[in-house]
Amino acid sequence: MGVRQFTAEAYARMMKALLPPGRLWLQDLASLLSRVFLANGDELTRVSGRAADLVEESDPSTATETLAEWESALGVTDSSGTDADRQARIVARLIKQQRFRPADVKVAVAPFFGLDVTDITITEITNAQAVSTGDEKEVYRFYVYRNPALGGTYDLAAAQAEIDRISHSHVKGHAIDSQGLICDDPTGIVDQTPLGV
Repeated sequence: MGVRQFTAEAYARMMKALLPPGRLWLQDLASLLSRVFLANGDELTRVSGRAADLVEESDPSTATETLAEWESALGVTDSSGTDADRQARIVARLIKQQRFRPADVKVAVAPFFGLDVTDITITEITNAQAVSTGDEKEVYRFYVYRNPALGGTYDLAAAQAEIDRISHSHVKGHAIDSQGLICDDPTGIVDQTPLGV
């Protein structure tokens, strides 16, 4: 979602429309007031353009002007290459600081689940869903599902310990082997409160 851009003339028309009604304001376009509005419109156009730049620069994957600041803040020492190379290094550092993505969780728990990474399913619960269950402090919750019908040996407790190790404090992850609507299933999600009990 970008910042809407207007021309200086459009801003001048908007400012003129804010004037109270009356014949006093009916001046020709060369009037002093019209020129003041147009000059203000030029400045508003410049400011809105910089606001659009700010939106782009706030995302390291689209930043160009502030790449050096992003690198300094994140401790990225390699500033060589194209802007795309630098953006990729910054995004990689941010992902590393976040400590996990759903794909990373799959890779981390695959050995405990005894499955290939592609056989693991992650169900994500958003903050909005957490709020709807009455826990507005929860930022993010996810369930890592291991289908027990796939067979083999697995260790849910070890998988859960690994998820707890790589997750942030405001994120809750659960290793489960049931997605069915089975009441009183300790690993299912039906009878659990937002705190997982």
